[in-house]
Amino acid sequence: MRIFIGEYVCGGGLAEQTLEEIPAGLRREGAAMLQSIVSDLAEVAETVVPLDPRFAGTFSSNTTDIINIVRDQSLWGQWVAAAQTCDAALLVAPESDGILAKAVAMLRASGIDVIAGSGDFLRTASDKYLTAKTLSTAGVSHPPYITLSDRRMEKDLLTYQRFVVKPRDGCGTQEIRTYDSFNEASADLSEGTILQAWMPGRAISIALIASGSEHTFLPAVSQDLSGSNCEYGGGEGPLDEDAQRRATALASRALVAMPPTARGFVGLDLLLGERPSEDCVIEINPRLTTSYVGLRRMINGNLAARLFDMETGPVSCCTAVNSVRWTPDGEIWINNSAVQSV
Repeated sequence: MRIFIGEYVCGGGLAEQTLEEIPAGLRREGAAMLQSIVSDLAEVAETVVPLDPRFAGTFSSNTTDIINIVRDQSLWGQWVAAAQTCDAALLVAPESDGILAKAVAMLRASGIDVIAGSGDFLRTASDKYLTAKTLSTAGVSHPPYITLSDRRMEKDLLTYQRFVVKPRDGCGTQEIRTYDSFNEASADLSEGTILQAWMPGRAISIALIASGSEHTFLPAVSQDLSGSNCEYGGGEGPLDEDAQRRATALASRALVAMPPTARGFVGLDLLLGERPSEDCVIEINPRLTTSYVGLRRMINGNLAARLFDMETGPVSCCTAVNSVRWTPDGEIWINNSAVQSV
């Protein structure tokens, strides 16, 4: 099998910017995800990777067909040309400005089998307002919210003490702002943002592999979020059985509420409260997330192979509770000992 792996940052998506203009976090996380997924897939398939030549030093593989991206040519045209030599494609791109949905649509229009959700699923999951509206309508626990055009939950918000304003199509924790005043938060709202209540709880994520009607959940993990903008510092896992059950139950309800059909890697950011009744969904990521670099170390078998149905069945952990830690740039510790990142 021959597989195209398009990671937006390393793959030329920001070729018009200087390296200094590209946020360091995006560079690190993109490179870590790309190196991890390619290393796993290289064990079971041939891989083709588009690469911005400036990132050559952050990515290495002796078995991958590298396609150097030419800056003054169409990015999508170059991706499509490379992907047409493959059996399937996996894309890692931000939801912002519709980039992920556009990339998926462009490749699919060229007859390429992209391992990603349907257009409706991508559209809803990529928009935090549409996600919030969909989950709230279905009765899935989610923070109260308002936008400029939808203020139905404003009275509910006034009962909270802290608030978050973030882009509707933001990626990760970029451009998140927190406020202790509802009036200040509301004044910061714009057409492309959403205001939500700051909810107490333990920040965790849970990912799954969706294939057909089957959802195979991966171990739930904690998220290291710090500062007023909730900067992502990595994660730790797997969590204990109780947290895993609660996360799986909530994520399952959220996916049922979403438009059909999820496919491939889907990550959900959750908060676990003191009691299960206080658990809530924060957002849904319809793509590979940075947690992949840690998850691949926790389970038996090849995680990437599951994305292409080369491995199936229930997932089993090969590590103890909270024994794996990672940073956004792919550094890994297992039982407090540093290991080779990939």
